[in-house]
Amino acid sequence: MTTRSETATSSSRAVIPRLRSKATTLLAAGLAAAAITGAMSACAPRPSVAEAVHSEATPTAATVPVDPAPEVFTFVSVVDGDTIETSAGTVRIIGIDAPERGECGDSAASKAIAELLAPGNNVELKLPAGQNDRDRYDRLIRYVSTKNGVDLGLMQLQAGNAVARYDSLDGYPGHPREATYHAAQLASLSPNGAVIAVGCQANAPNTPPAGDRWWEQYSSCTKLKRNAVDHPTGPFNRDDPGQAQAYDWFANRTGNAGDGDGDGLACE
Repeated sequence: MTTRSETATSSSRAVIPRLRSKATTLLAAGLAAAAITGAMSACAPRPSVAEAVHSEATPTAATVPVDPAPEVFTFVSVVDGDTIETSAGTVRIIGIDAPERGECGDSAASKAIAELLAPGNNVELKLPAGQNDRDRYDRLIRYVSTKNGVDLGLMQLQAGNAVARYDSLDGYPGHPREATYHAAQLASLSPNGAVIAVGCQANAPNTPPAGDRWWEQYSSCTKLKRNAVDHPTGPFNRDDPGQAQAYDWFANRTGNAGDGDGDGLACE
């Protein structure tokens, strides 16, 4: 008589070979699929070396430098023909130089800006790529445009109120409008580096004044430091008898406060 236990054992022995056969079949199918996939990958076209290099060397749009968009601020006042006050701070217009305050042409240059901008008007300030953010006097360096798109720097050059300056031709960073600015210039420079506006050219001396008081041909320390004839550029000591007259000229007589901090040295 066959017991229930013997029947179960017999059934188990019959199932095991069937499971092994099925596992073997599945394994073989998996290996075959892997082989087919590998063969297809091997046959797929691969990029050439040139294509791979081109792909790596081609910059994306994000890597291309782009000049920032202009920022809008409020105009406050005119300082002179190349400098204004705004809600962002004092701004020196990029790439131009107008007469110093008190010099011939200064009033006309300042008036030209005042005719385009009134306090409270919006102005667009733009710092092109590669330019310094500020100058040594901590003024912002920017292109300045009115809300109607008038470029103040170009306007001053075309009006004969300024010269194109402080760019790559002078050892400063270049700027995108440099060539346009130089082409538009009508004003000129005197032998001592002063700006001669178009309206002042008839009265400008052809040569610097001669004599022992050579410093009197310079209307400011700034102009003195631009001289190309090897005149001393300071500082001048108030207490040195050999420098006292030059000190007095720049500190007290030009109107430009050459000893602004009152330490007895002018044109530091």
